[in-house]
Amino acid sequence: MSDLINNKRALRVRKKLKKVNFNRYRLSVFRSLKNISAQIIDDRNGKTLISASSAEKNLKKEKIKKRDFSVLLGETLAKRALEKKINNC
Repeated sequence: MSDLINNKRALRVRKKLKKVNFNRYRLSVFRSLKNISAQIIDDRNGKTLISASSAEKNLKKEKIKKRDFSVLLGETLAKRALEKKINNC
């Protein structure tokens, strides 16, 4: 029952975001107990433009806390966005 309510809420929020953020991309962040992942999504085309995750091999070089790792993940996502010339997120 709660999954149905959560899905309805998610659809309602995304529908409003599509109206309000017409010329912007959406940043989606997912946290689990072990990993963090982030994506920049183009809602007009329904495609993920850039993604970064803590499960990637090049980011898992050092053992650091999840709080510090989120900063590293944000920097990685920002660098990838600049490489693809995305600046309106």
